[in-house]
Amino acid sequence: MSRKRSLLALSLTALLTLAACSGKNDNNANTAEGADGTASGPVQSQAASESQDAIAEAIRKGTYKFETPVKITTVKATDSTMKYKNGESAENNVHTKWARDELGIDIKYLWQVPGDQFATKMRSMLTSEESLPDVLMTEDMTLLNELIQSGKYKDISEDYEKYASPTIKEIYNSNPLMWSQVTYDGKKMAFPNFAHAGNDNGVMWIRQDWLDKLGMKAPTTFEELEALMQAMLDKKPGGSDKIVPLGVSLGSGGSNPSIFNGWLGESTWVFGPSGTIPNQWLEKDGKLVHGSTQPEMKEGLTRLRDWYDKGYISKEAGLHDENKLAELIGQGKVGIVVAPYWLPNWPIPDLEKNVPGATMNPYPLPTLNGKAAARDSTFLRGGLIVKKDFEHTDALFLYLNRIFEKGKTGSEFENGWYKDYDYTVKADGTISVDDADIPGGKVGPAKYLLMEPKNPFTNLKTLAKMSRGAKPSSEEEERALRTNPKVLKAGEYVDDGWQANTYVPNAFTGSPTGTMQTKNGILSKLEGETFLGIIYGKKPIDDFDKFVKEWNKIGGEQVTKEANEWYQKSK
Repeated sequence: MSRKRSLLALSLTALLTLAACSGKNDNNANTAEGADGTASGPVQSQAASESQDAIAEAIRKGTYKFETPVKITTVKATDSTMKYKNGESAENNVHTKWARDELGIDIKYLWQVPGDQFATKMRSMLTSEESLPDVLMTEDMTLLNELIQSGKYKDISEDYEKYASPTIKEIYNSNPLMWSQVTYDGKKMAFPNFAHAGNDNGVMWIRQDWLDKLGMKAPTTFEELEALMQAMLDKKPGGSDKIVPLGVSLGSGGSNPSIFNGWLGESTWVFGPSGTIPNQWLEKDGKLVHGSTQPEMKEGLTRLRDWYDKGYISKEAGLHDENKLAELIGQGKVGIVVAPYWLPNWPIPDLEKNVPGATMNPYPLPTLNGKAAARDSTFLRGGLIVKKDFEHTDALFLYLNRIFEKGKTGSEFENGWYKDYDYTVKADGTISVDDADIPGGKVGPAKYLLMEPKNPFTNLKTLAKMSRGAKPSSEEEERALRTNPKVLKAGEYVDDGWQANTYVPNAFTGSPTGTMQTKNGILSKLEGETFLGIIYGKKPIDDFDKFVKEWNKIGGEQVTKEANEWYQKSK
């Protein structure tokens, strides 16, 4: 045994000596010294490689800072909620200063325009071959597709694998749907943007002061809802004839009408109990069908026409988009609206400010024949694309990695984005997000970001949990508990709806097919004109059948074929 060990030791010694000599000879043969005596060739290359690996690791951890600032150009769609304080602006604010000071990233805006002008402005840049922004965030899938198909923006698959943080990968790898809208031929052509799941799912909001004056309870059925709307007209709890019992945004979508699916004042819940959801794809007998073309639409259209005739909805409903409806709510003219859980953030504060004693409270959707059903709003909201010749996708991921830590214990954004902007610390050390507590008033710094980080599946579940009286067990739940109680209750109703299968998801979650890109506009226009004409009484209900034939003829049949081809592949 002792002899065997000695032989083994000698063999290993010889092998190691040979390896050492071989290594020495290789180094002598392939390594040269520069004029300053430093090594070049493979050793230098290896050192550079190790340095790049270390940088990539620091980027993933969010600890890296560029010594020479990296400029990222972008563009922005603005809206009425985008506000600044302390004399700040889009290019010079608390967030751009943070990016510059903490990361060595300089964010520059080529331009800003109102949201309804954004797509036109981008298309103009593309056709005139102007210098495009390095990064661009849009929820408009038609525009996103055009930009990707232009060949000007790149596949970020390798950059995602190399630079994305564990937090980002945990979120973005958690569900196959996450990348479904922005994956083309297996390539990640954009960094997906999300809303909170259920962000625009509707609950019923009612003017509680009117309900109390009428001495009525919140309706739970369509029959009770109609009785309440009639009472609002007859007894005028608002003291005026100029009220709208039910606010609906039949003008949503603009040039691409989506008259029943607006994010404020949607009316898919009128059709859902009959067995269809307009303007989305549904699974039926193993195939996809378009909800707007199903015969069950007739019952909902007839009901809306009846409500229009009775004055329950505005005579100008077809001109009201979501922003116009929000304005009417703020003016105190709307009695009931089906809208998202976040209504107490806007526009209910406008209502309470403009009309003393007025407020709105949330309630579950009413039922018809024991059933409630409405669309389940998708959490997939376009994405962030990166220009092909942009050389610093590493800087973009450093930025994303840091902001995606928001809300984590110990994070720089643990309590919110920026102290005295969207939250403050009171004298007793507690955190407040109330506007009255924040010096100079509250603003939303999330609007300053290149994109807002979200885990789509956590928000509403957390709100519902806190609304049901659970004790907070995390920092996230502590923050949720500080939320407006009406937001919590509305979130609970959405979660109840999920559990009861009230909210029906869109069965098509892929990127728009070729025919969708070219024909969706004209199909939506035909749908909007036909349905609005029926509701207004300008077209007979039987025109629905003519609509279906025309819809299929001008592209709907091919769109349906392509949607089903995607559906069969996705199973």
